[in-house]
Amino acid sequence: MLHITPDGKSGTIELVAYISDEAFHFRFSTNERGEEIRVLYNLNGEDIWVYNIHSIILFNKRGIDKFDSILRTNFYYLDLSNYDLQSNYNAEITGDAFIKGNDCYKLDLKPILQGGIYGLLTLYADKKDYVPLRIDFHDKDKVVMKTMSIVKVAQREGKTIPLRYDMLDIRKGTITLLEFYKFDRAMTFEKKLFRHENLEEK
Repeated sequence: MLHITPDGKSGTIELVAYISDEAFHFRFSTNERGEEIRVLYNLNGEDIWVYNIHSIILFNKRGIDKFDSILRTNFYYLDLSNYDLQSNYNAEITGDAFIKGNDCYKLDLKPILQGGIYGLLTLYADKKDYVPLRIDFHDKDKVVMKTMSIVKVAQREGKTIPLRYDMLDIRKGTITLLEFYKFDRAMTFEKKLFRHENLEEK
């Protein structure tokens, strides 16, 4: 991850992700402080746990806390949770758009449950393969506050996999780039890696 501020300053965060069919386990590190936090996503991203290495505190992110920023970047914990949009939003195709040279469907996603920061998502999906190319995040007043673009994708085993996301915070003028460089599909995990009570283990 690379976070860039309006004055041109930047900071790098290394992300190591352990991904299974049921859960995600992320570890975030910086050059200044080493490994800082571990994040566990269970139940399709609905159950979020964060372990702060330096504070030695385990948090269960619920409700509005899911919208906390990850290490002061433009990504919130919810944004990386892979939570099911279909279960959390009512979607409606509202038009067509042309994004990055691609014909897209424009969809408005309205949250089913109130209480979060996002009042509306506008998603632009490629008409050919339905891959989302951009998501605009609106606040409660339906004003765009952030926009995320999928900049780079790859084809793996017949599937389209996003390799780079750019998240722009319009209000702050900051941008966070999230890019994946290496994959190891042969790796296997012990089940305890995806239990929140084991997050503090080395």
